[in-house]
Amino acid sequence: MDLITDFPLGDDLAVALLILGVLSIAALVAGAVVPSRLRRDEDGAEIDPELGLRLGRGLSAGGSVILWIGLPLVLLALLLPGDTDQRILRSALMLVGLLLGPLAAWRGTAVQIAALGLDEERRGTLLPRLGALTVAGALALVVLPVSLSLWFLQQAASAPLVALAAGAAVSALALRATAVTADAAGDAAALLVGTDEHELAADAEDNLGAPLLRSARMARRGGGLAADLVAVAAALAALGLQIGLPVLAGEAVLVVLLALGTSVLVALASALWPVVRGEGPIAGRLRLGGLAPALAGGVGAVVAAALWLPSAYKNLRFDQVGMGKFTDTAIAGNEPMARTDLEPQIESAVTDMSQWISATDDSRDAGAFLDVLTLYTISPATVVAGALALGALVALGVVLLGGTLADRHGRSVLRAARTSRTGGALGTVAGLGSAALVAASALGLVVLVTAVISVLSAGIPALALALLVHAGLGALVVVSGFGASFLATTLLDRPGADRERREAATASATGPRLALLLAAVLGGLAAVGPVVTTVQVAARASSVWEERALHAVTPQSVTLLGGLALGIMAVLLVLASLADAARRAGALAVVAARAALLEDQDRLSVGDLRDGSRRAAVPALAVALLAPVVAAYGLGPSALAGYVVGAALTAAGLGVWAIGSAATLEGAADTIAAGRYGGPGSWGHSGALGGAVLTGVLRSTLGATAAPLLLVGALAGALVVSSPVAMITGGTSHYLRWGVAVVAIAIVVVTWVVAATAPEVDLEDGEGEVSAPLFGRRDDRDDEELETIDSMSWESDEDRR
Repeated sequence: MDLITDFPLGDDLAVALLILGVLSIAALVAGAVVPSRLRRDEDGAEIDPELGLRLGRGLSAGGSVILWIGLPLVLLALLLPGDTDQRILRSALMLVGLLLGPLAAWRGTAVQIAALGLDEERRGTLLPRLGALTVAGALALVVLPVSLSLWFLQQAASAPLVALAAGAAVSALALRATAVTADAAGDAAALLVGTDEHELAADAEDNLGAPLLRSARMARRGGGLAADLVAVAAALAALGLQIGLPVLAGEAVLVVLLALGTSVLVALASALWPVVRGEGPIAGRLRLGGLAPALAGGVGAVVAAALWLPSAYKNLRFDQVGMGKFTDTAIAGNEPMARTDLEPQIESAVTDMSQWISATDDSRDAGAFLDVLTLYTISPATVVAGALALGALVALGVVLLGGTLADRHGRSVLRAARTSRTGGALGTVAGLGSAALVAASALGLVVLVTAVISVLSAGIPALALALLVHAGLGALVVVSGFGASFLATTLLDRPGADRERREAATASATGPRLALLLAAVLGGLAAVGPVVTTVQVAARASSVWEERALHAVTPQSVTLLGGLALGIMAVLLVLASLADAARRAGALAVVAARAALLEDQDRLSVGDLRDGSRRAAVPALAVALLAPVVAAYGLGPSALAGYVVGAALTAAGLGVWAIGSAATLEGAADTIAAGRYGGPGSWGHSGALGGAVLTGVLRSTLGATAAPLLLVGALAGALVVSSPVAMITGGTSHYLRWGVAVVAIAIVVVTWVVAATAPEVDLEDGEGEVSAPLFGRRDDRDDEELETIDSMSWESDEDRR
């Protein structure tokens, strides 16, 4: 067929694109058809007619924020440097990316709702299939536009796809930020009031906060997770092309397609593994149901890369992607020269690299010359396969680490539960300490990845960053196999379900969630590549201080250090904004729940939380999007490199810590509720519940937002860096550049003030008849009936018997 044989990148890539397109369409169709054909009991006890309304309100709040932020963002994308076609295409794909997040969230939520009304056994049987459809459908939403862009644009698709990934990250962050108030309200009403104050189970029918808690968990575990998958997959695909093409030529496209296709196949293959039926504990079967396809997919991707890619660097597809000539003056001089003419000389020169190293200095041209010589000594098949394997192995390690925190019978949970008997503060400290250890271990694995990749890349920075993205793609392959674990918390952790199933379900998703965050941070760190490359190739500035702000990407650069500090500060500002919104929503839910119980109401109404969720999300998004602008325009373009690294590592470390601590404290509260360490209603239970709510807020404000937050900063930096560079090198007044930064700061301040002035429930002391039942523990007995410490019996029940 001419359609395949005439494809510029090669007939094998043409076939791969067609297969991926068909596979993604099939996954999308299956995800839409299968849930709608499930036979459900519409009169079942778990069919809540208001559940869909609450979930729909949450999605509409996120959609409105995406509309407010996204449309101006699309218009601003038209102002970035580039010709007219590039600007239009960049803005169009950014708009598509903004739509992918809500679409993925709607699909992820719809799968969960469709499973309600099924009996417990059938729900467990369908768990692998529904989980596979959720993950495969989210990945298909990325694979389809990536395949279409590569088919029509070939190597020119990398820059527009970065805009697509940025839009997907912004929409995922908006959905996560708007869900913070619902999470806080559900935890506060169900746990603090229903369970702690009235000793009701969190999912009991007479616990008025249970419906809020249930809908918030479904939104976080279904819709939010699907949006995160879309953002991470889109970012890895876009950065894999933009960073990989200059060093791996057409094979960079091959690696991206291979990883995305394997991820979809692994997600679909996970549907074949039975979870509920079989021998052995369900927790082991659930874990193995994700590990088996993930390990098989990781091995398959590594073997395919080793066999498909050429073993000699000179055999890469240079001509097909417009790299048939050397254009860098450090290699070819003033006139471009064909690769075939220089390759014999390069092969001769690499036989004695030491002489060239000693004959060159630390300049940019000398570094480019050495990089080209070194590239011809590597085996692309070996280094790419090694990076994919490294990412897959590290992701599996993070899955196992995260599982230790959420295991209901593990040391972390039991230590936090046991320590809660001494008070809630100490039990919370125990959980936070265990999670901090895992966070340090996860960041240690990131350091290990960078160390091994520095060896695989032979010291070539551009190749090292490309391999870093490939490691992230390997981690994505592993994550895609845990669809059943992601959905188990919704389908198996239900009222009246077997306790073993509930414990296994709640402990299963923490590890894969941390592995997804690891994949995001690997891609976010690699986004330093486009920033540094744009800065390095820029012309000289007209003054020394502007030259330093433009080109000084060194540890001694104050500009770089300022960007690093700004990245850390941006993450903390987002946390502060969302935490304040969570405080307001939680306080409102507590007062409303207490009042409803005092008045013997059969349902809880906390009003419409959409306004508060929108107010909370806007400043968080403003900080995430405008902080890179402040770094690039205010401090200088070289500050963006520090900003990307600072924001990525801070968000990753705190995100792992928040997710792990929440899993540990929730497990501690459930363990005590089951009868250990004092049982329900004890001091230990009360302390563990307080710790669970606290860490739950941390998880929703930072743990859930960590992946899209660091991707927004990284991708925004990659998109915006060319504009301040053009202003400095083009002779534009530096006052105009600083004015852009000042305007960005002003916008952040305005959004912050609007959010801070949101109305909140009155917690001040009022009239005794009103404040006492709402804000105090009241005992209806007379003072004479109260037992004093002198009249208490200190004999145990056993001694009295």
